Amino acid sequence: MSDGAVEVGLRGSVVRDPEHRESQRRKILEAAARVFARKGYESSTMVDIANEMGVSKGILYYQFRSKQELIVATRVAASGAALKRLEEIVARPEPVAHRMSDALRSLIESNFDEFARHVILITTNLGLDEAHAAEVRRTERIYEKLIRDLLREGIIDGSFVDADIRLTTFTLIRAAQTPAIWYRPDRGLAQDEVVQGLTDQLMRSILVPAHRTVAPDSREGSPQS
Repeated sequence: MSDGAVEVGLRGSVVRDPEHRESQRRKILEAAARVFARKGYESSTMVDIANEMGVSKGILYYQFRSKQELIVATRVAASGAALKRLEEIVARPEPVAHRMSDALRSLIESNFDEFARHVILITTNLGLDEAHAAEVRRTERIYEKLIRDLLREGIIDGSFVDADIRLTTFTLIRAAQTPAIWYRPDRGLAQDEVVQGLTDQLMRSILVPAHRTVAPDSREGSPQS
């Protein structure tokens, strides 16, 4: 915002504390994400989200016009954060197998992130109007393209199996997102075991035999989950 500019809220009133407004907006998105993941989009209400925050629903309507606008905002925020992480991984000066392993690890870790889980659990077919649905899908398509580009790079340099790139992209992404559906902490597997084990399995599915001795996530200096 330029110097001297005045921020105006949805109701036309001047926003006197933009920093507080942004903080409140983030808290609303986090509460909404938890409710959407727990109850589903259709069953969730603005009252549910307000109760999750411990505020009146008027606080929500000060920032968002509708539940539809709110689900779009939560998904765009979560998908945008995931895309930023992926862009950073793709840009690293490392072998493609290392970058793909880190990309899959990051995606698998999102199953256990309270803010991101609703993106996995709720499909984009939410009864949204065309404009809102397109906004939701825009970031997700960019994410998918980056995974396709990594696959293509690995196929070209001989690291990855030469298979249909779109099919493999879809399979990797969907497989990486399954823990959000089936994982329970009381079933004997720790979260880090799921992340490491599933990352290893998915990498084995795309690495050519000569490269399967590569263990990208166990290399020296690699961050551990």
